[in-house]
Parts: sequence; C-alpha cells; structure tokens
Amino acid sequence: MLSKPDRADIAKKLLKEKYNEDFTVFTSGKGYGTLTNNTFTVVAAPKDNEDLKFEAEIEKEGDWMIDEYVQALLEDEIKKIVSNKIKNELTDDFFIKVYIGWSDTKITNKNSVSLDAYMKKQPNVPVVIDVLFNKNTMANIDSKKEYEVFADLFAKDLPFTSTLEIYYTSMDVVQKSEEYFKKHAEAYDDFDKMVEGSLEIGIGITNGKLNISSSEFIKQRQVK
Repeated sequence: MLSKPDRADIAKKLLKEKYNEDFTVFTSGKGYGTLTNNTFTVVAAPKDNEDLKFEAEIEKEGDWMIDEYVQALLEDEIKKIVSNKIKNELTDDFFIKVYIGWSDTKITNKNSVSLDAYMKKQPNVPVVIDVLFNKNTMANIDSKKEYEVFADLFAKDLPFTSTLEIYYTSMDVVQKSEEYFKKHAEAYDDFDKMVEGSLEIGIGITNGKLNISSSEFIKQRQVK
C-alpha cells in the first residue's frame, strides 16, 4: 500500500466520484511526482477485480486526474479474445499483455465500454499486444499453423489497426512476466530486461490484416 495514506484517499475519492465504484490503490511503478512535484501517480484496480490494474496521474491536491481505467477494461477484453484463441488452437504456455494508448473517452460507466465502438471513435490510438510463448512448447508447433491462427484471429475478432509483438522465451520468463504484472500496470525497464535475448517477431496489423506474409513469418520464426 502507499506510504502516504492521504494520497491513496485522494485517488480513491476521485475514482469513486468518476466511476461510482470502489477501488484499491497500490504503489506506483513510476514513483511519485513530476519535475514540479505537483502530481503523483498510482496504480489502482476495482475492488471486485484487483488483477485489472491501471495507472492514474493525480494533481497533488486532487484538483484533477487522468486515469486509464477505460483503457484497462478494453485491454482486458482484447486479452480474453487472444487468450481463448491461443488456448484453443496452440498452447497453454503463454502470457499476454495488451496496451492501449490513453484517450479522453468521457466514459464514466464501465458497462458502456465497447471495444468496437472505441476503435471506431479512436482508430489512431496505439494498440500493442505482447504475447510471450514458452519456446520449448512452440518448437513442436508448426510455424504455418501459428501464422494462420493469428491471421484468423485478427481478421475475424480484432479487425482494427494494431501491433503484435511475439516473444519466444523460457517458461521461467513467461511465469515471471505474469508475476510482474500482478504488481505493475505498465512495463518498465526491468520488464524489458526480463525478455532480453528472446526471439522476437513484430507484426504490424492494418484493419485486421497481418503486414507479413506466411513465408516471411516462417523464415523469422526459427524457434529452437
């Protein structure tokens, strides 16, 4: 929990006023404040789902707040879609982290959050999907099949512009990544160091179409 309860109280109050929900407030991965010391940043989550962590930047007296709760709800929706596809057609040995760039949606009711509506209104907001695979498991899965699974996933279920980053790494790193995001809402340098040395394939996606051919994907995917 935060070392300064008054900051936690300010964050809880502002989030409650905005969304009419109760939130738990955790310490922030970025620490507090800015160069002018007039803001602080917290990691928060709704009390009924403390895995749904997000960041909020708050003016130190509580005069204003910029939070990423709506983005966290949308990220969770994407994560569930991708996870179900991978579990059903590839493997259980993976971890997913989704990032959606902040945009002022004016939404204050989580029940009105819609991925389809959001992407139509905010088509240029960055969306990045990180998938970490256990390389030992993926070495036994056909490269062409993996490509076809992702091509089908984005064409049918996520037909917007985004970026897919695939990491083939050890199961230890997959598990450590999962533990990391139980504490953090965003990735920082220490997470980047965790995935150093992994085979990485970055794929741009435009309106649900992968910007890489099957043959090029297979060429890059030399999993051992």
